[in-house]
Amino acid sequence: MDVPPVKLPRIASIVATAAIAPAVLLSSPAFAADGASATPSSPSTPPSPTAPDQGSEGKPAADKPAEDPQAAKDRAAIEAILADPARGPGVRQAAAKALKGTAAEMRQFLTVELAEQQFVDDEVKISRIHNDGGPAVKAAAIEALRKQTQAAYTEFLKEGQHAARLKDDRVELARMLNGAGRGVTQAVNELLDHGTREQIREFVATGQYKVRAEDDRVALFGMIKDAGPGLKEGIIKLLEGNPTPAQLRTFVTTTQHELRDEDNKVQIASMVAKAGPELKKAALAALKGTPEDRAAFLKTGQHVARAKDEGHGTGGGGSATGTGSGTGNGAQQAVATGTGKGNGNAAPAGGSSSGPLASTGAGSETTWMAGAGAAALTAGAGLVVANRRRRTSA
Repeated sequence: MDVPPVKLPRIASIVATAAIAPAVLLSSPAFAADGASATPSSPSTPPSPTAPDQGSEGKPAADKPAEDPQAAKDRAAIEAILADPARGPGVRQAAAKALKGTAAEMRQFLTVELAEQQFVDDEVKISRIHNDGGPAVKAAAIEALRKQTQAAYTEFLKEGQHAARLKDDRVELARMLNGAGRGVTQAVNELLDHGTREQIREFVATGQYKVRAEDDRVALFGMIKDAGPGLKEGIIKLLEGNPTPAQLRTFVTTTQHELRDEDNKVQIASMVAKAGPELKKAALAALKGTPEDRAAFLKTGQHVARAKDEGHGTGGGGSATGTGSGTGNGAQQAVATGTGKGNGNAAPAGGSSSGPLASTGAGSETTWMAGAGAAALTAGAGLVVANRRRRTSA
């Protein structure tokens, strides 16, 4: 059987297809994934471990020795001392220094230095309490300092100062009652009856100011009624400004007196222009004086001075003199003076006898006329005596 001949172009196509087939298969995603999973991974090389006794540079590291149990206890005790806010500066400074030192230095601090520094700190603290305390606290502090023992210092700081301060506070409460308002009076009496030490201390230290502020407000409203222009304006301005307890207290104890004195000065000065001699004199003296002088003048002094001026005005102050001479050698002079409310006295000049001369007038003219009449009577008496002598001699 004859085989038909193969054409050359077909052979070339088959050869080309066989040549490119592997390349197409290898470039497909599925084949690439299978190839990757089939390829074994190269084993990773572990880092060379550092030996336990090797440092970062391969040198042996020195082991830190464990702290002695006693040193550990001492360190904890010193740290607790530093954490205590009641410790004084001397103790704290010495403790901080010991904590940075050796075990022996920490032990030295706890066994010796702590007691020494505590004694000094307590002594300083007691001295400060003495300086700020009342009479009872000062006495108790001096007694503790005199003993110079830690036991005495500790007892004073824990109990003695508080018992002594209670005595001082009760004295202060009693003092507050003098001139106190209604609120302070009620609060103080309640505390004196059954207040605890802590309640009394709180009221003396802070509580009294709030209660007194309410009393001061009541007092200011009470002042407005009889206040002068300056004081009234000052009170209104203060209350409109939402004052603090301290501002209210200052106004009641100081400012009100200053404003009141200014009002008094204005009132006294207005009297001078139309005042009589005595009132004017007293008013000018008050203006030159103290605030107390001005208050006293307005309360009583002005009325006394006015009474003097009225007395001089109604009684008169005129005087009259008369001389008479006769044929004899006797001459008499009479003087009439008026004082008080319409009463005058006339006395012969140079004589030992005196007699009242009534003055019915209210002015100096009437008094002058009375004096002239007295002089005329004296002259007439002289003429009568002269005539009698002539008759006797004849």
